[in-house]
Amino acid sequence: MSVKKVFLIALVAVALLVPASMAEEMTLSRLDDDGYLYYMDYTGDYYSPGVFETLRRVGYVEPGCSSFFTHNPDGEPISCRNYDYPHRVIGDDRTITGLNVVLHCKPEGKYESIALADAVWCDQEDPMLRNGGPDMAGFDVAVLDMLPYQCMDGINEKGLFVSIMRLDIKAGDRPARMGVAASMLLRYMLDDCANVAEAVAKVDNAIVTPEDWQSCHFFVTDADGRYMVIESRNGEVSLVENDVVTNFYLASDDMQDSVRKGVVREKAVALVDENGETLYRFGYGHGYHRFVTLASQLVRYQDKRSEAYWTMMPEETALVMLRSALQNQYTETTGTSFTQYSVIYNNAHRTVKVWPFQNYEKAYTFDVTGARLQ
Repeated sequence: MSVKKVFLIALVAVALLVPASMAEEMTLSRLDDDGYLYYMDYTGDYYSPGVFETLRRVGYVEPGCSSFFTHNPDGEPISCRNYDYPHRVIGDDRTITGLNVVLHCKPEGKYESIALADAVWCDQEDPMLRNGGPDMAGFDVAVLDMLPYQCMDGINEKGLFVSIMRLDIKAGDRPARMGVAASMLLRYMLDDCANVAEAVAKVDNAIVTPEDWQSCHFFVTDADGRYMVIESRNGEVSLVENDVVTNFYLASDDMQDSVRKGVVREKAVALVDENGETLYRFGYGHGYHRFVTLASQLVRYQDKRSEAYWTMMPEETALVMLRSALQNQYTETTGTSFTQYSVIYNNAHRTVKVWPFQNYEKAYTFDVTGARLQ
């Protein structure tokens, strides 16, 4: 038995030695008028055995999403993301709903971070976990103990941005061994890693293994302008330097090929530069159309004055791109649908700006200390 697995078993064994809930001492404050977005300063110890036991018992994530990386006109790196998942109200009312939390964490000996968490994943069977839930009589805040492990994206004090996105398991592939392992690894990266290189190295020394989280892949960026997609397929880790990512493997060619008049044709749109060189390496699958939608727009904003040909655009343009990949209740045939929120992280300033539940009239901005910005 590996050291990692022994550690997890030890956590479970001593779970009864700690209080049942740390979240009881914490409060949530509503941000939007409709009750889809809240703020929480997590002051408990989410590395405690009790939280780990709760997490292993009920934790699960299955995020859709589209992400891309660019720079603003000041040359500052920004990381942009839609979080897609169609949570539905429990019972007879199947209306799409959501309960997302801007979560500030500052664990002792770790990096401070600000992130977006999907509280519904804490307990999908709880009818209080819907928009406005924390304001309802009977809402049990104790269910949010494991909220730090339900974050879908976040940034830490060093400017490292991390997000997770679902991957479809192909026929013959092994599924992930732990449904919540990807969000656990996201938390470890935010807490312990200062840049993309350290986030990549974390794959080898975290408690969870690549076999645990291979139903998702990671998009990581940092304050120095580096970016990387980290994937695990059947336990094999791959690194792909792509500035756009959705919900299919980038390190594997899963394109559906066809033969016409003796010529093999791939069912994908090739994006090339002026010399005919391929700009993006990508396969074919869930999220392909969103990928092409974003990638085809990004190439229009290449700054050819820079040696790296990086892309540059105003934040307002980045938001237009995110909205072009929006998922709504009418697009479920294309895959996991409904955008719960859109976010733009500034890696240089360590800030996050969030637009909740497809309401783009008002944004909520926080820095990594949890301070609300105007």
